[in-house]
Amino acid sequence: MMMTLTTSALAKRLEHAEALQLQRQVEAFAQIFPHEKCYALPIAGGIAAVTLKPFGRKLNHIAGFAMTERPTISNLAEVEDVYAKCGLTPEIDVCPYVDSDVLTLLAGRGYVATAFVNVFAKVLGKAEIEAAGNDDVVVEPVAIDELPDFVSHSVSGFLSGHRPPELLRTLAQIAARRADTKLYFARVAGKIAGSAGLSLIETPLGGVAHLYIDSTLPDYRGRGVQAALIRARLAAAHRAGYDLASLSARPTNASSRNAEKSGFTLAYTRPTFRLAR
Repeated sequence: MMMTLTTSALAKRLEHAEALQLQRQVEAFAQIFPHEKCYALPIAGGIAAVTLKPFGRKLNHIAGFAMTERPTISNLAEVEDVYAKCGLTPEIDVCPYVDSDVLTLLAGRGYVATAFVNVFAKVLGKAEIEAAGNDDVVVEPVAIDELPDFVSHSVSGFLSGHRPPELLRTLAQIAARRADTKLYFARVAGKIAGSAGLSLIETPLGGVAHLYIDSTLPDYRGRGVQAALIRARLAAAHRAGYDLASLSARPTNASSRNAEKSGFTLAYTRPTFRLAR
């Protein structure tokens, strides 16, 4: 297994890709809701996403913050004002590789850490093509006429969690609209058992193949569906010329365990800071 040693340069590459991922989510959101105001505002080298309040932090937060530009009080005040006018509370994802004075700045504005996410990375090589498959799970690209099925099955796979159905539906529709995203179905005995997306993101520091929106239907959990979807997307990313893959997952959920089993290395744990005052 090829190990990933996290450096400041790698962290900047991953965070730049994360900011672009969020920006493209907002751009696709605007296509789905053309009459609603939404923003992808630049801030300190990152992106502040502002959509609609009911969609929560998933589509209303700040990514890529302070990795390539030093933030200022005026930067934060401007974005805080935008969020306040939309009835939102700013939440900033902060890479642990930022300068320590960034944390001092946030603390002085009243931000506190409220959540954490694991950021995984994997260096890609020919082993991705040679990886053994799962004979019981067949992974195939989603055809254009299957996009409605992707949306419905993605939602069904997530419904046992805590996210509102409208958010789940919108996230799946966003993935289906993004030109940089390839979608996949996993089938067991010919029936759709899971779905997932792969976004191919070019940054000034190099490309990142980001695995996201993994969803497994309840009846098929524990049968290697997500692992098969991960292997298929890693192979597709390598064939597309990408040498680095990433995915994010909460520390306690099954996706973190599946990432490690699939050869990903924990690059870092990223905290989210929420304005508390």
